[in-house]
Amino acid sequence: MAPELAWVLAAAGACVGLASVALLHLVRRGGAHWREWFRADLGAGLRQSFVYLDVGRLFRLNVAAVCGLGLFALVLTGEPLVALAVAGGAGALPGAGLAWMRARRLARLRAQLPDAVMLVAGALRAGSSLPQSIAQAARELPSPAGREFDLVVREQRLGVGLDASMTGLERRAPLEEVTLFAAAVRIAQESGGNLAETLERLAETLRRKAAVEGKIDALTAQGRLQGWVMTALPVIVGAVLVVIEPQAMRPLWVTWQGWAVCAGIVALLALGLHVIRRIVDIDV
Repeated sequence: MAPELAWVLAAAGACVGLASVALLHLVRRGGAHWREWFRADLGAGLRQSFVYLDVGRLFRLNVAAVCGLGLFALVLTGEPLVALAVAGGAGALPGAGLAWMRARRLARLRAQLPDAVMLVAGALRAGSSLPQSIAQAARELPSPAGREFDLVVREQRLGVGLDASMTGLERRAPLEEVTLFAAAVRIAQESGGNLAETLERLAETLRRKAAVEGKIDALTAQGRLQGWVMTALPVIVGAVLVVIEPQAMRPLWVTWQGWAVCAGIVALLALGLHVIRRIVDIDV
């Protein structure tokens, strides 16, 4: 029995060693992809949002947050799956924060565009050229519209063509209003015409569009609030039940059946919120 037991232990040790090597390799590859995503995608998104942070330091802080929060959850709950979920949520924080910042920045830019277009049109009426008009609007407008127009002016001073500058503006600010402004500028440059009058009409159209969208948002606010309340209610009830009856709720965290139920609940809640938001999202 002793030789057989030794062979069994040796085989088990070899399997554990191979599994450890494979896991270490996966962790290294995952860390390399994670670091590359930070340097490329997240760094580019921050630069486009004019947020100049050290991406390397941000990556190190995110790694520390993932490890620290994961260990804290493991010590607090004693469940590896809970710790893994907490670590995954911590790892997703930079991407979620960048998406939130970009959404807020684009919303402010959309609100500023009617005035920005009208400023360019007024400068053209006063006899300024298009680059001078954009430069004047860049000086008078606050961020983010002022920064975007200032970047267009800087690119033209460096020799970049107007069409390429408009393409860069559309890439940095993927909004329908920006596309209409760029199209009006391109058409006026290629075929001529009264660009000031075109921009004035565009500014009036954008103002009316913003007014209609504001009315729609006010009318659909109750529906959006109901969607968030219906999504948060099961989570709140579950948290209360965990406090009141922790033993009865424990199978949800320690068994694969409980994790399957939690995954199904999260998927159904996300689907319901998506459907409600699609219903109240009226495109103008």
